[in-house]
Amino acid sequence: MWLDKLRQMKKEAGKTSQMISDETGISKSTIDKLLTGRTKDPALSMVKSIVHSLGYTLDDLDDTKKDIVFTNNSEGDIHKQKLLENYDLLNENAQHTLVEYSEFMVSKRENLKDNYNCDKMNA
Repeated sequence: MWLDKLRQMKKEAGKTSQMISDETGISKSTIDKLLTGRTKDPALSMVKSIVHSLGYTLDDLDDTKKDIVFTNNSEGDIHKQKLLENYDLLNENAQHTLVEYSEFMVSKRENLKDNYNCDKMNA
């Protein structure tokens, strides 16, 4: 359930409800009501603010999200896994920037091949 994930995020972030309140402008009592399940249908913008203050994104609350499983430990798979792990740690704006940067890098792959020996980028 998403609420359990939100509670876990709060615990992992090591933040109090008051700290989250100070960062988001949402009252401490409202945050406490949300975390105890007394708020049945919270506003998406409120949940998003709380999640971002904890260093996560709304996607991290999605319990239908499937983890990508790599079948071998080749160097390429290890790099892909690290990239995905780093992506998941970023907020929404940083994720968007990373995607834009990767698209830029792919568009320049011919130049990069010569400069950085990126043969795999042409696959």
